[in-house]
Amino acid sequence: MSVTGMGRLGMLVILLAVLATGASACSPGTAADSGGHSDSLAALQQGAVSYTLIEAQSSLPVGAGRFVFGVAPSKGEPVSGLSPQVWVGREQGSPARGPFPARWVTWTAPQTDRYGAPPVPGFYEADIVIPAPGKWSVLARATVNGRAVAALGDIPVYANPSASVGSPAIGTSTPVADSPEAAAAIDTRDPPTPMHYVSLDTALSNGLPTVLVFATPLLCESRMCGSVVDEVLDVYDHVGRTRANFVDVEIYPTRDTNRPAPAFLRWRFESEPWVLVIDRSGTVRGRFEGPVVSPEIQAALQPLLSS
Repeated sequence: MSVTGMGRLGMLVILLAVLATGASACSPGTAADSGGHSDSLAALQQGAVSYTLIEAQSSLPVGAGRFVFGVAPSKGEPVSGLSPQVWVGREQGSPARGPFPARWVTWTAPQTDRYGAPPVPGFYEADIVIPAPGKWSVLARATVNGRAVAALGDIPVYANPSASVGSPAIGTSTPVADSPEAAAAIDTRDPPTPMHYVSLDTALSNGLPTVLVFATPLLCESRMCGSVVDEVLDVYDHVGRTRANFVDVEIYPTRDTNRPAPAFLRWRFESEPWVLVIDRSGTVRGRFEGPVVSPEIQAALQPLLSS
């Protein structure tokens, strides 16, 4: 099965895999009301060098959302360590909403997966607000070596996306392993994680909050799965299974990309990896598509833990 939407993440890895150290530059963005209106997207691109916007997500929700991306010149390596500003708009000539400040995020967890070496040292992340569903354009603008650069892309926005925050989690049986050998049979990570000890349906009914990750470290098209699982594993090591459930669902347990795991299909995901934080009543409270780091997962989980 070819998972629709993975092409966007495939583009991410194709463009970012060439990054060894990344060009480093930084320019502070201008302060403004991030929910307000500004110039049009077309006007914001005037005088700026055109860059490529590398989107790490298949879609965004209406309202507040987390936008993860990279930027790269048309011929060259992606650029790290900037302080981009992000705008969104319906049309090139219509007023743009923003700016939303973006931050540079680096991986934080030990990389212990044989297949999990990240293709990039980090990613950009912005908290943005999109007021309505449909196709939206996203513009990231920054300064590189004293010159303004602008990267433009499009992304679909949905009113009720899969696993939206506030929606009920989908309780379904997931494979369980009681030994490293059994885990290796259902996990493409090398070595397999210890987070196969409880089925998702059991986790959602045992009175603990749950961290759920869908990933496939060996077969990951985006090449982000191994690193993201390492970040979840870091939270597992710090929190422990007595305070929260940790459920690691391998997307391709038979190592056949034409046969995704039933749980993955039930959640209607079209990309990888995914991390969800679910409260003890079974409601999704944290939603992370694509790259995410341990402190972000921990921040979503912490309010749900018993003191």
